[in-house]
Amino acid sequence: MQHLSSKLQRHDLANFQNLASELETQGKACVQLDSARYTEQIDNCLSEFDKRFQDFSLLEPVATFMCYPFREDAEVDSLASKIATLFHLNSSGVEDEILTLQADIELKSRAHGQFWNLLTEVKYPNMRKCATSLTALFGSTYLCESAFSHMKIIKSKYRSTMTDEHLEVCLRLAVSSYCPDYASLADSIQCK
Repeated sequence: MQHLSSKLQRHDLANFQNLASELETQGKACVQLDSARYTEQIDNCLSEFDKRFQDFSLLEPVATFMCYPFREDAEVDSLASKIATLFHLNSSGVEDEILTLQADIELKSRAHGQFWNLLTEVKYPNMRKCATSLTALFGSTYLCESAFSHMKIIKSKYRSTMTDEHLEVCLRLAVSSYCPDYASLADSIQCK
């Protein structure tokens, strides 16, 4: 975004085809006045992104550590405080577990695949909670996106008068993986 803003300020319109065509159509003076407005809009967007995604700056070093916890350059105290803040854990306990984990030669030799499943709940409760919570962040995002996609399909312009209760039932059916056993259900019904 900052790159686009600086390009607009330099009047480099390579990434702004519509603005360039507007420049050709209406003349330079009119569009140059608008470029300041567009720059302001991009700056507003940039500040909104910074505000909305400020947690990612806290999450990034934690995710990097969780990908490979045996880095030599890991700042343990800073990392422990970020993990403790994100997942509501005791910072000193997290720091102890990180140091113990990094010193464990056996775990270091097996650091691939399902590595976090190798950690025992007794020895590394905070690290296991952090790993499962971090994994759940991405899974829950996927489930939310999937549910919204199903809802968009269900509540189309042809079904716009659907009640909330009916939408909820249809959405539950759409996202559920349950498949009823129709044969046993049919067998259980008594015919008259």
